[in-house]
Amino acid sequence: MPNFSVTRRLSYSADQVYHIACDVDSYKEFIPLLKKSAVYNRKTLPDGRESFDAEFRITYQKLRIEETAISHVVADPVNRIVMSHSSEGAVKSMDSLWKVTNLPDGGCEVEFTVDYTLKSRSMQFLLSGMFDLAVRKIMTAFEDRARKLY
Repeated sequence: MPNFSVTRRLSYSADQVYHIACDVDSYKEFIPLLKKSAVYNRKTLPDGRESFDAEFRITYQKLRIEETAISHVVADPVNRIVMSHSSEGAVKSMDSLWKVTNLPDGGCEVEFTVDYTLKSRSMQFLLSGMFDLAVRKIMTAFEDRARKLY
């Protein structure tokens, strides 16, 4: 599976950025090309982590792409990690990870990683060159969201 990762240092606390990462319902408000984000089946696990399903609708008019994806998400507030897995729609498998860590000199480090395989080899080839850029744009959208909120 292709793996794309981006790490940034931000001047916000790890808790602030973690809350943005696990507020999946709000993604549609600030992530480019995302027209819908909804959460359902939310539950707290015995170890304190939160588990839920998330539905996303991605629309890219220029390529006439409109896809809906459903991911299973686990959010770990103690370790400030948000993990998701999807194997729905055009995606054979997609795993993403947000990991947010406080830095000793203030602020935090944010790591965002995505591993994916699409069901269509031709679509995989077409999008492979654009996916790194998409991951970076998502990270930039999270930075902009943090600036707006904090």
